Amino acid sequence: MKTRWGVCNYKLNKNTLNLELIKKDTKYLDYVIIHELAHFIYHNHNYKFWQLVEENYPNYKKIRKELNEYK
Repeated sequence: MKTRWGVCNYKLNKNTLNLELIKKDTKYLDYVIIHELAHFIYHNHNYKFWQLVEENYPNYKKIRKELNEYK
């Protein structure tokens, strides 16, 4: 994966993570896992999706911004 940190295929009940995450701080891995797991409940990035992510990772906005700077 060159452009994504993770992918959720909810039809196959499968999440795939970018192997580059292993080189990063675990806070990024935690965020990506929570993000991808949230897709099992909400399949898009709607308001309720982001609420769920924030409930499980309150600092997600900061971490997401930092992670996106690696691209």
